[in-house]
Amino acid sequence: MKAVTIDRYGPPEVLTVADLAEPRPGPGEILVRVAAAAVNPVDLAVRRGDIPSPVLPAVVGWDVSGTVVGVGPGAGRFQEGDRVIAARSPFATGAGVSAEYIALDETLAARAPENTALEDAAALPLTALTAEQALARLGTGFRGRLLVSGAAGAVGGHLVQLAALRGLRPAGQGRTSDTDTVRALGAAEVFSDRHAPEAGSFDAVIDAAGRPETITAVRDGGRFISLTPFAVPQAERSVDVEVYGVRTDGAMLDTLARHVEAGELTLRVAHVLPFEDAPRAHALLEAGGTRGKVLLTPPG
Repeated sequence: MKAVTIDRYGPPEVLTVADLAEPRPGPGEILVRVAAAAVNPVDLAVRRGDIPSPVLPAVVGWDVSGTVVGVGPGAGRFQEGDRVIAARSPFATGAGVSAEYIALDETLAARAPENTALEDAAALPLTALTAEQALARLGTGFRGRLLVSGAAGAVGGHLVQLAALRGLRPAGQGRTSDTDTVRALGAAEVFSDRHAPEAGSFDAVIDAAGRPETITAVRDGGRFISLTPFAVPQAERSVDVEVYGVRTDGAMLDTLARHVEAGELTLRVAHVLPFEDAPRAHALLEAGGTRGKVLLTPPG
């Protein structure tokens, strides 16, 4: 089978399509024929060596959509023919999901949204899980003013939508050109570099854009949650600064997929490219300004 791999660190050109043995599902696993795999900022960091892979060569990619074509011993949540989505960390094994077939622990998978093309469903897992879990860090009782930095991006867009679902009135910050997009996602207020929020005017900021300077918008003693570990501000004015990384969770992902079916959570896809264009996919994301996910599809 074909898979997108790296055997060294470097620019997008180190990505190659390699021939690997097709996996077999082990105990508690399902075999998935991949429809699409998403490209995320964490994949760029692994490719560059900022987050080294435990092994090389390594298959890249965290989140995926596809169809179940095999079921391992003891697996019972899904059956052949089911459409599924999943997110799996390759940090422990180097086994990413950008391959024609993957063997996957069934607890990481969820039913794909029925009202979404299966390829496009790969845009949901990692970004939506990150957003939902970041909001959960604020606590169920949080009713303060929330600012989402990077609100037009993949994670930021889900943050705005999911915060609104929780009954909050989130504000979004992004580029001036993204004002209409951020407002359409459900932001009650929209800020930009030309129209910055007033200092200390928010109870919490969730930074999905690597903008540590937005800590100035947090009131004394408020919360700042960074989703970009390479751009974390120094704590000041008793602001609680936290760096959060995603936890893969099939049950939570299933709930998020149902929000998509209900029209409460939208998916945005910017580019769908074949495996052999993986270098271009990484270059597009690395250049910045992509509004929607970049997806890779296997041959055939």
